Amino acid sequence: MFHFDKNFGLFVGDLTTNEFHKHYALQISVSEKPNMNLASKDGTEKSGDSFFVSSRVEHKLLSPKTQLTILINPLSSLGHQLYINYGELNVSILETGFKNKLVSILSKFNTSEINFKELCTLVTDTLNEYQCSCKIENHSNDDRIIKALEFFDDNFEKVYSLEEIAEICCLSPSRFLHLFKEKTGLNFRRYQLWNKMIKSLPFLSVNSITDTAHMFGFTDSSHYTRTFKETFGLTPKFMVQKNSQFIQV
Repeated sequence: MFHFDKNFGLFVGDLTTNEFHKHYALQISVSEKPNMNLASKDGTEKSGDSFFVSSRVEHKLLSPKTQLTILINPLSSLGHQLYINYGELNVSILETGFKNKLVSILSKFNTSEINFKELCTLVTDTLNEYQCSCKIENHSNDDRIIKALEFFDDNFEKVYSLEEIAEICCLSPSRFLHLFKEKTGLNFRRYQLWNKMIKSLPFLSVNSITDTAHMFGFTDSSHYTRTFKETFGLTPKFMVQKNSQFIQV
């Protein structure tokens, strides 16, 4: 089962088959038992009950039991907090307190104490708690980048141009791009694609991939599918087949 919010998506289920892939989103995966296996393209493998995978890291996750995977927009406040905590590592285990909260939610779902909608609400609340320190502390040491990150969160409904964002931050477009990359380690232009992909999900749930591609400005279904997989690590066809629950915020 899938759920997508404006700055993250989540998937609950087993992963008995998978291929090496990479995606723009940051990834958190947890399970009740340390039986998940995470393989990296360089040949290293890790087993455990929690993992953080950084953006654009090629990997393959397998889990014989139900696991919870969260895909996070790196340009959100939550993504920025994760980048501060884990950004220097391609793959890491989660800090105990954060992991235990997510595992507890998954456990309640596995025992039918809560339903999928309630799981999504509890995960959202946990992620909101986790990002709070990022909004209080200026981790980037630059008020202009913090202002840009907060502006993205508060104005999700519109895709702003580079020139508009740079002007809000009192920077030239070239200076903004350089500073943004320096302070976050990420490419600003990917924010615009994340926004577009999230907005396409409700339409995709009731229309074909081809119609969705044309509606949201992609040249064809192949272009849309490629961008979708680069963003989330999954194909739109796979999500539709899994009867995904799409949420538009």
